[in-house]
Amino acid sequence: MKCLSFRLKSFLTVYFAVVLVVAVIFYGTSLFGAPQIVAPLCEFKDTPAGETARQKISLQNTTSQPLQLIGAMVPCTLCGCASTEGLPVTIPPGQSESFFVLFKATTAGPFNTEIELYTDNPEQTIVRLQVRGTVKPGTTNQ
Repeated sequence: MKCLSFRLKSFLTVYFAVVLVVAVIFYGTSLFGAPQIVAPLCEFKDTPAGETARQKISLQNTTSQPLQLIGAMVPCTLCGCASTEGLPVTIPPGQSESFFVLFKATTAGPFNTEIELYTDNPEQTIVRLQVRGTVKPGTTNQ
């Protein structure tokens, strides 16, 4: 019985040591793994209803490989619809490239949404771009 107990203790010690090593490896790669692409905030202030506002967005490639922005999923809100212009675009390593975000304002009020930019980077296939702002009532002709 003593022998079985010793074997069980040895097995459990080795098992938990392996689990600890694996956890440390995953934690280390999450801290020091591939650099993440971070999109800046896209803010539209006081866009008149019925108009389309345009914002230039520069995105920096912090990776060591060329990054291609393939396309985007653009949402609509109660205040209007967003779209992109200038995609696809390839960004060389360590450099920046620009594209445009357009917002067609329809109804007055604040909005806050997110555009998903799709990349060819297997480490980060989606870059999220926050889009927010305020649509003010349009002018009326009298």
